[in-house]
Amino acid sequence: MTIATVMVYVDPEQQAEGQVRIARDVANKFEASLIGVSAFAVVPPFVAEGVIIQETTADGLKRMKSALSEKEQWFRRVAGLPKERVEWRCSVEYPTVFLSNEARSADLVVIRQIPFH
Repeated sequence: MTIATVMVYVDPEQQAEGQVRIARDVANKFEASLIGVSAFAVVPPFVAEGVIIQETTADGLKRMKSALSEKEQWFRRVAGLPKERVEWRCSVEYPTVFLSNEARSADLVVIRQIPFH
């Protein structure tokens, strides 16, 4: 079995290093490249009786993009692989949609299990 690309989902708001390290170790074993992906969901405006109650502002978008940029630096540090073997992809859209679209370019995707409550 040949694996050329390993992708790992990186939660922009919290993340244990273990998930990234597992993906990195698999990438090392197969001499594959490692792609980190992350996304923030932009919540559609909430309108009640014709009044906008909540919406994503320009400042909110700026904070999201800044957080994704900071998370990229964290990811690259944790991955610890040569620059040419690590890629970062991020977006401001629903994380599951973004990950589903990006996963097409990977041989293996590492995500954490979300516990059911």
